[in-house]
Amino acid sequence: MEIGLVLSGGGARGLAHIGVFKAFEEYKVKPVAIAGCSMGAIIGAFHGAGFDAASMEEITEKINFLKLLDFGEYGGLIGGKGISELLSKHLPEKFSDLSLPLSMTAVDVQTGSLIVFNSGDLIPALRATSALPGLLSPVKHEERYLVDGGLLNNLPVDIIRTMTLKPVIAVDIAAPPHRRLEFEPTKPSMFENFYSLITGKKNPIADLLNRGLTMELFMKSFDVPQRVLTEMRLSMQPPEVLIRPELDSQFGVEDFFRADEAIEQGYQAALKVLKKSDIV
Repeated sequence: MEIGLVLSGGGARGLAHIGVFKAFEEYKVKPVAIAGCSMGAIIGAFHGAGFDAASMEEITEKINFLKLLDFGEYGGLIGGKGISELLSKHLPEKFSDLSLPLSMTAVDVQTGSLIVFNSGDLIPALRATSALPGLLSPVKHEERYLVDGGLLNNLPVDIIRTMTLKPVIAVDIAAPPHRRLEFEPTKPSMFENFYSLITGKKNPIADLLNRGLTMELFMKSFDVPQRVLTEMRLSMQPPEVLIRPELDSQFGVEDFFRADEAIEQGYQAALKVLKKSDIV
């Protein structure tokens, strides 16, 4: 069965997309075009580069995500040098080198406009679509400063409709707006661990940051309007099939150590939907 595929962003939660591809392989579901955002675009690029679900899972298992991080610029807490090196190691330089059309969303922070990448250099586009504002550094590309497309269009069903007439399956793994924050944490946050890893020192402003709560609040303020925008877009441009893996609401965008859980949840959610879908 040939489909158009939409893969949302969601950081580590997006590893569930690998499990979805595993189910697709079993049901012989073949994407002929992919539209994605952030981690969804990255997983889509790996698929377009010829990686199957098992290969993507194997690569994920070998990555030390903390070692990918470095200090950012342009207002981002974390830089993208390590991420770019990882992507360049496995993926081709150009969109045209992929086996199927791929589009991804980003946002120009100067104009507030949505940018859609579907040609040219692949790695800078992947960096831009996944540059979560405030956390990952904006990407300067073609005289623009770009951030995560999830700010405006995290589940680009409208874009896949311009790429193929095939039935559309959309996979939404974005963090739910009811995710609870820990206002009295008992362990160091990801942000404190990051500082200690890079410098070898305890974060001297940990008290000021309230153990990362400032950034957690910022990320939550991103999740809430993102869900509202996604629901509005879905009401106007619904896919034939919507898959929402049942990830723990507390599964954060930074929880890459829970990769196995995300992949399994993606697999189970896709199986559940495909078993009763009329288009497969």
